Amino acid sequence: MQLHETESTSSTTQDYVRWFRHSAPYINAHRNKTFVLMFGGEAVQHPNFQHIIHDIALLHSLGIRLILVHGARPQINQNLQEKQIQTPIHLHRRVTTRESLSCVMNAVGSIRLEIEA
Repeated sequence: MQLHETESTSSTTQDYVRWFRHSAPYINAHRNKTFVLMFGGEAVQHPNFQHIIHDIALLHSLGIRLILVHGARPQINQNLQEKQIQTPIHLHRRVTTRESLSCVMNAVGSIRLEIEA
């Protein structure tokens, strides 16, 4: 029984080493490069969002410079609905009015805090 566990552990270690050796050239090729990551406000609401944040942190730890561009449409919609504010839509885009600006800023700021936390 002990021999089987050792072989299994050895196999797992060898698999990890093989994976790391195959990954190293890609890590080196992308170090000090800049990635632009865009994700919608829906991603922030998803239960797996913390996994995305961990992946972003991993990329950063590998020496990749990151620019994060996030959406906030669902959060803005919720804020506007709560305050019963209607905004015009032009060519499928919301027109931010003076009245709705605080809702937009609140939603975007909240998302930024969640990402940075």
